[in-house]
Amino acid sequence: MIRLARRPHRLLHLVCMSLACAGILAEGHAVAPWACLALHSLGLWSHGPESQPNKDTDFLGILRVSLGVVACLVSAGQHWVIGATGPEYLVLAAFGLVLEWLRPTADDDAKRG
Repeated sequence: MIRLARRPHRLLHLVCMSLACAGILAEGHAVAPWACLALHSLGLWSHGPESQPNKDTDFLGILRVSLGVVACLVSAGQHWVIGATGPEYLVLAAFGLVLEWLRPTADDDAKRG
């Protein structure tokens, strides 16, 4: 399975966070950019605890996936049901789930040295 190193993974979360912040400024009435910001913020923040050895952080993956699904549903609802936002937030939320699939593990860190 393909896994990213921590540095590019963090960078991608930062880029997504900046896109979500731009969406918040452009469409302050919408919830979808806030959900995307929360998803990518959690994805970025959780690198810290996961990179520390001997820490039980398995629950963070559950939180990230759950928030990713919620962000996708909120973004899809605001686009297709209400028509308040465009499909870009659905793509941004789905990309959070893709990043979860490509997320580095502690084993990957040990292999890289």
